[in-house]
Amino acid sequence: MENHKPSMLASIMSMIPVVLTSRRNRHYFLVLLLTSMGMLLILSQPKSYEEAPFGFDHASRPITTENNHWRGNTKAREIEIPAATWTCTDDHLSEEEKELPKNRRTRQCVVENLCVDREGIESPHYDLQDWPVDIHKLTKVIYLGGFIRASGVLPKNLPNVNIMSSDLESDNYWRPRVERIWRKKMKAHYVDETLFVHALYSPFHFSHWLYNGMMPLYSTMKRFGGTKDSWTFRAGHFRFDPEDRMGEWEMDHFFRSGKELVLRQVELSTPFQSLPPPDAPICFKRAVIGLGSQCALHYCEKNIPAEVYQMFRDEIAQYYWETPQVWEKHLASMQEHIDQERKAKDVKDNGASPLKCLELIRYYNFEGINSDHSQDKGELPSRFGQRFPDIANPESDYSKGDKRKLVVGIIQREESRRLINDQELLTELVKAGFRVKWISFDHGCGLAETAYLLRDVNVVISPHGNAIGTSIFMPTHDPVPTVISVDTSRYSEDWFVYTSTAIGQRFTTTTCGPSGYKDEDTEKRCPFYRDATGAKKMMDHYKLILGLPPSMIKTDEKKRSMTWEELDLMRKQQQEYVKEHPVAQTLAAEEFEILIGANQPDALVQKYGDDVWSVLGNFWKAIPRYVDVPRMVKAVETLQDDLDREKETGKSSTNSSSKKYAQFMEYIRNGQACHSAYCIPIINRNVVGETSAFGQYSVDNISKWGQQRPESQALRQGLENPKMWELDV
Repeated sequence: MENHKPSMLASIMSMIPVVLTSRRNRHYFLVLLLTSMGMLLILSQPKSYEEAPFGFDHASRPITTENNHWRGNTKAREIEIPAATWTCTDDHLSEEEKELPKNRRTRQCVVENLCVDREGIESPHYDLQDWPVDIHKLTKVIYLGGFIRASGVLPKNLPNVNIMSSDLESDNYWRPRVERIWRKKMKAHYVDETLFVHALYSPFHFSHWLYNGMMPLYSTMKRFGGTKDSWTFRAGHFRFDPEDRMGEWEMDHFFRSGKELVLRQVELSTPFQSLPPPDAPICFKRAVIGLGSQCALHYCEKNIPAEVYQMFRDEIAQYYWETPQVWEKHLASMQEHIDQERKAKDVKDNGASPLKCLELIRYYNFEGINSDHSQDKGELPSRFGQRFPDIANPESDYSKGDKRKLVVGIIQREESRRLINDQELLTELVKAGFRVKWISFDHGCGLAETAYLLRDVNVVISPHGNAIGTSIFMPTHDPVPTVISVDTSRYSEDWFVYTSTAIGQRFTTTTCGPSGYKDEDTEKRCPFYRDATGAKKMMDHYKLILGLPPSMIKTDEKKRSMTWEELDLMRKQQQEYVKEHPVAQTLAAEEFEILIGANQPDALVQKYGDDVWSVLGNFWKAIPRYVDVPRMVKAVETLQDDLDREKETGKSSTNSSSKKYAQFMEYIRNGQACHSAYCIPIINRNVVGETSAFGQYSVDNISKWGQQRPESQALRQGLENPKMWELDV
């Protein structure tokens, strides 16, 4: 017979009745039980309590007067904050349906009683210079930063909500933490308004900030009753967001009478933004969480209604320059802010500011021009403070009686993607009678100033890139605006085809380079440009070393298996080899000429692998480029003819939200709306299909937001097979 020894648990259980028979023992046992429960409760609190204890910010620095940065005008008081309740846009779906990517990404939740404090967890930060980083291996860290109050033994929390309109890999899911209600009242700042919780995708990049951030946020605010006085809360951030942000335009928009809460000091870039108060949480009556994965790009499930872009443009105009007094007040306020920032940082004027683009712009064929069509310097100050400062009569013209000439905006870049012969283009357009604006954003331009410069531009000619995003501020009709992207023969992409078609703009690309010449004259006008300086910068950035013997070159597969330290050591050894061997130096010079040549360097790709493609992709994108001037002028003249026809038919003169895009639809039917290798699928997404940005319910019927109106079928009738534009440019 086996000898069974009692287990430790059984022994402890058998001792409990004996211990509890004594009153003193029962007292000690109760104290021990309560202490254990307290310790368990403390240990179960979010990790952020350890990382950001009360009185410290996320950098573990004590909160002082210098780094407080609480900019609200509220005061903490004892107030009753009830338990939170909420509804989400997917409440009607089954649990299985809710987890489908489409539904999970587009979820938005409206919460009653949400609070924000300084408790939070920093997510990993990666400098863009460390790219490429395997984004599939990055941990998605949920910011805390906000909380709801709840009661009950097992309090329920909201589902995770995607607060960023981005590609799938960059989604940022967030939900508040839950705090138990121990007593009805708590010390808090209270705001009887709606808070909008969001995150920005690549906020350092103007067009991403605008189309992936501001427009989805603005659209959400329009849907849920937000105003320019509303509060917003940036509850997460883009993981590759560099901390040395570019430009004062970030978040310095027309919601400036409200505030934006951020969780990190490095995100404070304008007076509009504030850290949460240090003495107590700030609580809001209502909060809307998430942006609904809505944008013009292919990776968003939903489209922003086209008329919302127009509302955004109109509100910018009304807020900043509806009257001379408003514009003058803004300019004075902006200059004062710039001076204060420079004084606080003890820096001198380096020539860059949000107002710099107003100083750099040059006008041609406008009121006050000289006989040679150049700008009259004396007229520039008079332009500030006028709704239409460039012409005395918008319907007047310089050469064709009562027919208005187009305003053409030429956007120039000083370094990468520079238009080599922009002055020739400008001169020829001016000779043809067009009004021309030469614009540069390279030394700074605020959101208001950007909108001001583009407010009457009918045609934008720009190197492919960030500046094309400013087309949102072009007039939406009278005539239908046109964007012309000057690409290189080796590089093009579809990004701005998406945004332009969703707004209702005609879009075309043009190249003037070493391949695809239409005739001998074109070849003479578009010579090959040898950009040695740009190529060397790209080679240094991507650490491509030429002139190596095959024995020193690792395969792409081998390099992918190496650590950063191993790769760095390998490149140092390769650099030393080239420095010490004249034959290698000669070979490197020969291979460099092949790399920057007019033809695709297939032999170098075969020898060095993906490192060459990394350099070439960005080199071809950044290389300066020519414009085929005669063809460009002819194309603008064709657009002028289209304007004349638009004025005759009068189709674009209506203010009806369902009809004002009728002329744009007509251009699509006739194959005169888009010329790019990417046009057809993008038109099908943004104009023709179920996700069309046109004819949607928006502020006219909030309950049906995003659904197509019945009249949209008539608006889009005959668009089943969109055609390619044949504009010869």
